[in-house]
Amino acid sequence: MEVNFFKDLETEIKEKLKDFGYPIPSFAELRKQHISATEAHLSYKHYDIKNLVLHFLTVTERRIPIKKWNIHISPQLQNRTEIVNIVSMLSKGEDANSLLSHRIRSRHQNDEHSHDLLRYEWGIYHLHFTKKRSKNLLFVFIHHDDIYLIDILAHESKKLGNVTWTNTDLIQTLHDNWPHVIARAIFKTDSKETLTTEQRRNLRENGGNTNVTVRDGTEYMPIGGGFSCSKHPVRAVIGADVLVDKVRVLEQWTINSEQQIKATLKQNDNIEVRLVLDNDYNPRVYGDCN
Repeated sequence: MEVNFFKDLETEIKEKLKDFGYPIPSFAELRKQHISATEAHLSYKHYDIKNLVLHFLTVTERRIPIKKWNIHISPQLQNRTEIVNIVSMLSKGEDANSLLSHRIRSRHQNDEHSHDLLRYEWGIYHLHFTKKRSKNLLFVFIHHDDIYLIDILAHESKKLGNVTWTNTDLIQTLHDNWPHVIARAIFKTDSKETLTTEQRRNLRENGGNTNVTVRDGTEYMPIGGGFSCSKHPVRAVIGADVLVDKVRVLEQWTINSEQQIKATLKQNDNIEVRLVLDNDYNPRVYGDCN
């Protein structure tokens, strides 16, 4: 019985990245993104594939699922004609991922010029208005089958004084209009803690997640789940660990159960067993009889 689930996992991830239209980083490229890559590669059996999984899950964290969304529009965006086409796309279930930053295509997802810490920390996506990019950006939040259009802001520019990526007004708008969608992240309701824009920006640039306190004293923990010290989304870091461990357990179980599998299939000839990822990126095992 032929079993190589980690090779299957590598193939599955590469195919999915290809389907997205994104480049596939080599193991060598992924190693260069980690300070301790040499030592880790020698000590961790599936180090390279785990890096590829982390890259893939980071990319998927940034993507907007393709489905028909229930649209909610903030008071700030009422009567804003710029959003008409995007609203139409999202409500019809069209793919809006072409309007995301081109940096989602980067082979180096935790590079300072490629990551999306706003998305990882606050759970807020930013969309351009055309595939050719735009100076103004639409900020949205996703919750279950609903998508909330928060505001339009100019692209970040220290030179022009544009505060975008750490603009807490985005959280304030969510709190004022749809508090139920972010209630799970409430830390306390009578907070006095505040950070200046510069403090928040410096902390984020140096790998620090921060809470946000809105005007009525409600303090929110990172709504998007936060990012790690490597500046990958925490959910992707945990997800990579979980997926690699699931594949390891499945592979070992399958090898140990060869006779049971053959008896169940009533097949004594060679059986090729392979691993695939379902639509939710969970591993599934399929067998073919040769």
